[in-house]
Amino acid sequence: MAKSYFVYFFLWTFCANSLADLDSESQTTGCHRVKQAYLREHIGPGDLVPSEPVYDGDISICFNAASKPTTEKSCCSKSSELTYVTAAEKFMRDTIRTKNAYLKKLVMDHIEQYEERLENVIKSSFNRTSQLLIDLYDIPASAHSKPLQEFYQDIRTYLKMKHVSLYGSVNALFDSLFPYLYKFILEGKNSSVTLSPEHIQCLKNKRQEITPNPFGTLPYNMSHILNKALSTAKSYMDVLTLLVEAINTTDHVTLTEKCQHAVTRLQYCSHCQQEVDIKPCKGFCLNSMRRCLAQLSVISNDWNGLIMSVGRLQTWMAQKYDAEHTLNKLDGKLDTAIMYALSSRDQFMNTAKKVCGFETAVSPKRRIPEKLPDSVSSGSMKTKREIGGEMYEKILEVMKELLTSLKMFDTIADDICNQQIFYDQDINSTQCWNGLTKGRYSEVIEDIPTLLTRTAMVIDPKLVGLKDKLAAMRVNLMTRYSDYDYATDRRHIQSDSFKYGSGDYNNHHNHLLTDDEDLFGSSNDMYSGSGSGSTSSTIDVVIEDVGNNLTPTTPVKPNPSGGSSCATVSISTVFMVIFSLTVL
Repeated sequence: MAKSYFVYFFLWTFCANSLADLDSESQTTGCHRVKQAYLREHIGPGDLVPSEPVYDGDISICFNAASKPTTEKSCCSKSSELTYVTAAEKFMRDTIRTKNAYLKKLVMDHIEQYEERLENVIKSSFNRTSQLLIDLYDIPASAHSKPLQEFYQDIRTYLKMKHVSLYGSVNALFDSLFPYLYKFILEGKNSSVTLSPEHIQCLKNKRQEITPNPFGTLPYNMSHILNKALSTAKSYMDVLTLLVEAINTTDHVTLTEKCQHAVTRLQYCSHCQQEVDIKPCKGFCLNSMRRCLAQLSVISNDWNGLIMSVGRLQTWMAQKYDAEHTLNKLDGKLDTAIMYALSSRDQFMNTAKKVCGFETAVSPKRRIPEKLPDSVSSGSMKTKREIGGEMYEKILEVMKELLTSLKMFDTIADDICNQQIFYDQDINSTQCWNGLTKGRYSEVIEDIPTLLTRTAMVIDPKLVGLKDKLAAMRVNLMTRYSDYDYATDRRHIQSDSFKYGSGDYNNHHNHLLTDDEDLFGSSNDMYSGSGSGSTSSTIDVVIEDVGNNLTPTTPVKPNPSGGSSCATVSISTVFMVIFSLTVL
């Protein structure tokens, strides 16, 4: 009995080992491992991969089966080869999107945060301005709420890329407030002086015809700086939106059939020879990826140039024309203009009475306010840049990332091939997939400039259109935000051309060449925006006939604070140095 049991045990062990050897041999010589990799990478249904090497004369991408003898079999069929092509295209798109994903999300999130921040600043500015008119000038909310809301709505509309005349909007606001300022001057504490609706409408309609202008050049100066600051913010968002569009375009760039086949040979054709664990050769990857992605280089120069232009734009935002800083000071600017009108009331009151036919025996006896309440002045007295803190740090972070993206479309193929986990990094390796077998890749590695000179290169029309957009935006920014324009544009203040809905530089000849700080004063002067002083500052204004030429013919007065224009040149120079080093 024991002997019989021993015999059965011996036979069972022998059969089990024989079957294991057969299964091991099947996995080594068959296509088992290829099918495992095929399923693991979700390329297609497993039944498309043959269990044993076969001959399929229709295979033409991984190799030309028709030119080979039928004895040369592989683990690929025509059906599985086509699924490899689909997988190769997906691999390329996923790779490009992954490469672009961080920058794209950073910029998109920043656009959303920046727009939200500006909206919050607009609401805050509206509330402070409304409180100012109520607390200091007895202009009730029922009288000023509608024109003030319309004014701030115009600001929102302007920031949304729609055409709005900010010069006209500012004038409309001052027109609406003037009748109540007029009443404020006439009315004593216990006076019963009232203005009829006809008088109010007359003063509103005729305000710009009263000479001298009750508010002087301050409304224009306010609108000028507001226009520059908001146009800078709008340009900033416009550029960032275009950069996102550029990334989206490259994410969906058309891959030619030739490109798809090249990536198939790079990534998957080794499976036909059961080489599922082998890495593609570095040189093979560089040639395949560069040939596929060389078309992206057509936008590279314009992308790089636009990034440098964003640096110049950021310089403007960091200096005078920061939208958040300007919006936060609007209540102070409005207060300055009203204080100016109160201090010069004797010069225009009689004219205003004559224009609107209103006579009164009541002499102006309202005392001019000397100081804003703390609740109002707290938003106007700040001298530091209101954008500071988190938002400005975010702008600098975005700018830093954009600078690192210089030449990204020239190097994207190299960045892909530099991934050690996927590609053999030894350029002379003999243990990598060279497109035909395991061995050294011997072809000459082509560079991007050489590939771009090929007449046979196919470029996606979407990239050509994108190139034109990037170039046009870059030229626009270079024209509008040059260092010279920053130094001179802030000194061109028009007088007689500033009428409702106007704001056209080219239709008038008289310009006031002055510094904004001469009009608004320093933080210690009456016209600083705080209303805290009692002595008016002298306004040094030179009227010069310069026609349509905005270039001043008189020397520009130096900036006593050290020169913001110099700071602009210095920061722009830094960006140009960074760009030069990057190119080198």
